[in-house]
Amino acid sequence: MVEYQIYPMFIVWFVGAVLIGFAGLNRRGGFWRAFLIGILFTPIAGIFLVVGSGKKDPKGCKHCGNKYNEAEYCGLCGKNESGEIRPA
Repeated sequence: MVEYQIYPMFIVWFVGAVLIGFAGLNRRGGFWRAFLIGILFTPIAGIFLVVGSGKKDPKGCKHCGNKYNEAEYCGLCGKNESGEIRPA
């Protein structure tokens, strides 16, 4: 009887890994990297790792040339897309 109770856990783990894979579509590494993270780690830890990774195509900063900028204000020059400086 105990051996039949473990199958639903594997199904939930696999479905969680697939959902994490879809969460990683717009992240570096894509679906398969995120799916493997979801399989190897718990799905809860996997979602934190995937969401914490960088975006696939960051918008960058047109003022200073920082091509890895993902935030509203650039981390190097402190300006946003319209050229306004970050408030203090």
